[in-house]
Amino acid sequence: MKIKDWENEKDTLHLLSQILGKYKLEANYQEPQWSHVTLNINVQGFSTGMLSYKTHTFSLEVNLLQHQIEIVVDQHINDIDLENGKTIQFYYNQIETILNQLGINLKINTLPQEVTHPIPFEKDDTHHHYEPKIAEKALDLMKFAYHAEANFINSLRVRKSKPGLFWGTFDISCIIVKDKAAPFGDDSKVIERAAFDEEMIEFGFWFGDEQFESPTCFVLPYPFADQSFNADHHFPENSYFDKQLMEFIFEHAHHHHVDTITQFFKASYLKFADFLNWTNIDYAFTPLKMKPNYLDDKS
Repeated sequence: MKIKDWENEKDTLHLLSQILGKYKLEANYQEPQWSHVTLNINVQGFSTGMLSYKTHTFSLEVNLLQHQIEIVVDQHINDIDLENGKTIQFYYNQIETILNQLGINLKINTLPQEVTHPIPFEKDDTHHHYEPKIAEKALDLMKFAYHAEANFINSLRVRKSKPGLFWGTFDISCIIVKDKAAPFGDDSKVIERAAFDEEMIEFGFWFGDEQFESPTCFVLPYPFADQSFNADHHFPENSYFDKQLMEFIFEHAHHHHVDTITQFFKASYLKFADFLNWTNIDYAFTPLKMKPNYLDDKS
């Protein structure tokens, strides 16, 4: 699905994810690298998972199969229909009203982050595009990205953040972190100073932009790569290193198999681990002492 075919719908979904993410930012236990604010990808869409406010537990989910926003507070369940023409302003006001009525009085920063020309949610009558078939295709891409990343990272014996939807940049990513401090140079940048304070490698999938017309996988090291790299024979064909982005890139235009994406992630990981002088990398791939299940049995 090329970005030009669903850019307006993507922007609406991105902003819906930001509303959910802002609540998760305020009502979840904090973790390094902002891992506590990522949204969970599930069979139906994306969700905050369980959050806490005083004596209440609650969750918010964008259900892209039933085309609803689902709000659960304690034993109360409320739905808001997702429909073309309804604005971000409408969705935000409805969510806030329902939460307040059920005792959740959290105040969030309503200005979207990491987007061009941000509009506060309560004033945004610009973004109102929703098409069910496009939403379902977007969900398929999210689930593919989740499986590709989980296939690579879950069994590794490393410190990690497992795949989740980073709502600021609207990409699905997972992270391997080394227990080595590497403070970001500008402490005034609130997002970056927490995201980049230890050596790490990020493995991600985003839906496309002005530069990449189709969904694309990327791998980014921190500290950032200050040299060029070759995508050698260990990489899938058409992988490359983008010196400007400082990332390995692999476009998903031809709908590659999960194993091909895993190959790209592993090859990139080994390159950047060497660049960062990480040691004992082979240990990460030590097999688990478990009988393979359906997903791990390659026979």
